[in-house]
Amino acid sequence: MEKRCIPILECELGEIIAQKVVSKYGSTIVVENTTINSYIKNKLIAFEVDYIWIYGVCIGESIKYKDNDLNQLKQSYNRNILEIKKIVNDLTNGNNVSIEKIDLISNSIYEPINNEYHVVRCLNELKSIDEDTFTHSINVSLYAMLLGKWMLLPESKIKDLIQAALLHDVGKTKISNSILNKKGKLEIEEFEEIKKHPIYSFEIIKDIDGLSMESKEAVLKHHEREDKSGYPAGIGGSEMSICSKIIAITNFYASITSERTYRKRVHPFEAFKIFQSQSSVSFDIHIVNTFLSNIAACYVGTKVLLNNGKIGEIVYVPPQVITKPIVCVDSEYLDLSKEINLSIVNML
Repeated sequence: MEKRCIPILECELGEIIAQKVVSKYGSTIVVENTTINSYIKNKLIAFEVDYIWIYGVCIGESIKYKDNDLNQLKQSYNRNILEIKKIVNDLTNGNNVSIEKIDLISNSIYEPINNEYHVVRCLNELKSIDEDTFTHSINVSLYAMLLGKWMLLPESKIKDLIQAALLHDVGKTKISNSILNKKGKLEIEEFEEIKKHPIYSFEIIKDIDGLSMESKEAVLKHHEREDKSGYPAGIGGSEMSICSKIIAITNFYASITSERTYRKRVHPFEAFKIFQSQSSVSFDIHIVNTFLSNIAACYVGTKVLLNNGKIGEIVYVPPQVITKPIVCVDSEYLDLSKEINLSIVNML
């Protein structure tokens, strides 16, 4: 789609940003495909942004373009779930799976890489109750794809990430459903069995010709942690590749923001708090900061339910306080970093 660069003072409300805007300090202010509102426009001016890129069509056409793009992503998402299910079933039944089949899915996921706003919105809207292994794998692959882009990794490395994410939990098919879907607390022996699933996954995928060693390693190490508190081997730090660290982070984020039979999901801004409390010991802090600062900006425009029962819309996420966005309720802008009695209960 055609893009044009205009002075920030000339942009109109409702126009769609065509290129990520960053501050002079390198922090993300707004991401591509964000719709400009009055709060964002004023913030861009305050950040001394002089020019921005927008899509060179009228506002009505921009909205239609966004809707079409999102619908295409949803269709691709559902197709990919069916395709990864076929691959996982073949692998667990001992059948050979060619790298070409995996490439078809990974290429389909890689294609919308410039639509990060739409990808996050798609994932937010399609969260399902009692998400299964196949849906989770697609979700992790999309988050990993985005994080790879935000880290400016080459295309080949990003595709390694996608393929690792697609296959990281295939070993769970070797674990009893009574353990996987147990609602109560796991017994020690049951948790020990759960901790074996990265090994089972690696054993299943290790002989796939054409699958990179880095992808295979990320499958094996996606539950390892920086402080060596993870499993199955209790390694961390320099013993983990960048792919392993990215899959560990995106798997954790996808897990805690998704519904499970044994626990409720948390909304993204609560997940940011969890990451900030754990990132200094559990995850590579540089990678976490890159992930959080970029994905937080993708929730602009999302409807939220507040603890006072009112529904609002996120209009801006301050880069310095990503857990406390600006929410518009009844035409009033509420800064949740200052409204200490207000908080987000759920994303709508």
